[in-house]
Amino acid sequence: MGTKLVLADRIMEEAARLFARRGFYATSMRAIAQAAKVSIGAIYHYFSSKEEVYFAILRRELERRRAAVEAIRAKSPSAEEAIRHVARVHFELLKESGETIRLLSRAWLPDSPALRRKAQALYQEFAEYVAELLKEGMAARQIRPCHPLITAYALLGMVETVTARCLAGDEVAREYLERAPEELAEMAWRALRPAPQGGGACRKEHGP
Repeated sequence: MGTKLVLADRIMEEAARLFARRGFYATSMRAIAQAAKVSIGAIYHYFSSKEEVYFAILRRELERRRAAVEAIRAKSPSAEEAIRHVARVHFELLKESGETIRLLSRAWLPDSPALRRKAQALYQEFAEYVAELLKEGMAARQIRPCHPLITAYALLGMVETVTARCLAGDEVAREYLERAPEELAEMAWRALRPAPQGGGACRKEHGP
């Protein structure tokens, strides 16, 4: 990895930590520079504003989730493994970097309507990616017919709700963090697996 990418990553890591602890508005570019041990000019070389730093972090974290799911699909192309890993990956990354995960929770989004709209657009991109996985699974008859985008939002919403409880940091949260990945993966797959032959008919799929 080049020096420039390493420095940009360090800036984003420190910014994520400060955003999670202090909040978006209470964190200044100067504070980020001090935490990353770089000059204020160095930050502006990579990012034009605090908003750009924030959205670079969100984009990177969502891309990490997509890459993790794609790595599983490269080993096993089954729809079951893809759906299960969509549920698991969030918690695996939560164990690595809980503070950054806070920024992905919509409860932590800045109050600005413009910033919220931009963040929602990033979330929608990831939801559409999950919807494409569902469409592929339906085409291969590996999952039951469903509305792919609604189902994607439902799956991601379930994960986000449990994540919010895991971030509390108490004993119950630690227990949930250990149990949630497999519990939610199993729940998601049970909801989406094909009905047994001769079973009840599912609702016909509608387009997104």
